[in-house]
Amino acid sequence: MKRHFSEQGSLPFYTVNVVQFSGLIFWQSSFCLFNMEYLFPSFKFTKHLEDTEQLAGKEVTLSCEVNKYGASAQWFHGDKQITNSTKVTMVQKSRRFDLRINNVQESDEGFYRIKLQRYGEVVESTAKVAVQEKIVISRYFQDVRVNGGQEVILKCEVNREDVTAEWKKGDQLLTTGRNVVMEQRGREFILKIKQAHSSDTGLYTCLVKSGREEVKCSAEVAVQEFDKEWRILNFSIQNRNKLEAELIQFKPKLEPLRILLYGPVGSGKSSFINSIDVLFNGQMNTASLADSAGTGYSFTKKYKTHRIEVKGRSKVLPFVFNDVMGLEDKKQDNKPEGVAPEDIISALKGHIPDDYMFRPSAPLTEEQKSYNSDPSPTDKVHCLVCVLPADKITFMTDDVFSKMKQIRETASDMAVSGDTGTFWSESGCAQTTSSLQRCRHPGIPQVTMVTRVDVACPVVGSNLGKIYYSIKIKEKMQECSNRLGVPMNCIFPVKNYHEETKLVLEVDVLILDALFHIVNFANNYAAKHMGI
Repeated sequence: MKRHFSEQGSLPFYTVNVVQFSGLIFWQSSFCLFNMEYLFPSFKFTKHLEDTEQLAGKEVTLSCEVNKYGASAQWFHGDKQITNSTKVTMVQKSRRFDLRINNVQESDEGFYRIKLQRYGEVVESTAKVAVQEKIVISRYFQDVRVNGGQEVILKCEVNREDVTAEWKKGDQLLTTGRNVVMEQRGREFILKIKQAHSSDTGLYTCLVKSGREEVKCSAEVAVQEFDKEWRILNFSIQNRNKLEAELIQFKPKLEPLRILLYGPVGSGKSSFINSIDVLFNGQMNTASLADSAGTGYSFTKKYKTHRIEVKGRSKVLPFVFNDVMGLEDKKQDNKPEGVAPEDIISALKGHIPDDYMFRPSAPLTEEQKSYNSDPSPTDKVHCLVCVLPADKITFMTDDVFSKMKQIRETASDMAVSGDTGTFWSESGCAQTTSSLQRCRHPGIPQVTMVTRVDVACPVVGSNLGKIYYSIKIKEKMQECSNRLGVPMNCIFPVKNYHEETKLVLEVDVLILDALFHIVNFANNYAAKHMGI
């Protein structure tokens, strides 16, 4: 019999020859160097302990595995031997050894070592356990109540720096902008609202994250009305009577001054003229019929001049008003609706006669008989007034605003030569010419009236005298300024007479104050631009 161990890798072979003869066995062998480690490997790890990092409160498991059965184990934390407890459990399964640490805390951090013994052979493995604290908010921000225009600062702090945060208002994710700043300073998170508006009122949440872990802090921000007036206006009866008397006694450079009102359908152009008539006559009337049905279509169809009579006096005010058909969106069939911007531009230049019937698809042209080709200074417009409803500005379409901008730009370009001195900017505000501007004055002064303020703001609806404390009204005026390009100091909020049966002091003062500015703008323009 022959036995042969073949070569394995670089190991030399070992051969045994066996010969059997007459019941006796004779051994014939050849020997060489033999690697016994190959046949009988030493006791060793097939998997060492590995460093572990875990959140506080979670479970940590350290595992290792060896190549032979029958080993006994000892576990150590630092130099201290570990025993089974409710905190620590040592488990052996075949050739695998586990150490489980429940509810791991900062005190459990450090180096862990396992010592395994088998028939005099000893092996050891070591790993580090790091415990990361759970994210905890150490300082919360509280509910905030501020006045409009004030700064809001929300701050919270957590116990770790390896975190990020996002801010939300309600369900809306906030981003850094002109009025909102978000920053992180180490473990502190800060949200700043530079100037609080009523629209900033709401629930704010800071959501702090690290991996799958997150915590949050929430608080309410309430923005109240301004604590002082942002525009000064005296609502006394003495001021009301003073403004009225000055307008009645006003002596313009050109008479009558002509004021043109334009704007979208339902903005309150005709109602504003009615309100002025009511104010100077002391009783309700319908001098300029206005649409109160809210049909969405323009009630004004003709170009008409409105003169205001003064009660108890056989005279009319030295300025007149012209109302036009309202501006509208194009319909689905692209058919023009509402007044054509070309007709308003013709009215500015004095080309449109009284009782002219507006036709959206066919504006007045020079070829038509009714076209006034030689307008007098009093036929021309001396102040252009855009009327916008405060409660509907946000929902007005870009198409309507585009038409209004076209009209504004044309009015601004209607310029004549003049001397150095004071001129009216496109907003209607006084400016001083430079040497480069001596030959050109910007065009017709422009003012914006914001109506329906009582509908837009409940605070104003209950107390009109608080109009210049209102955040909402200032925001609506700012929106007008942004979308139309008119500066804030040329925008006037008013309430038209509508459901009232008697005069109201605050309604009168707002209308008279706006009218006083409009008339003075128109008079200065006429004096500078009409060669008077």
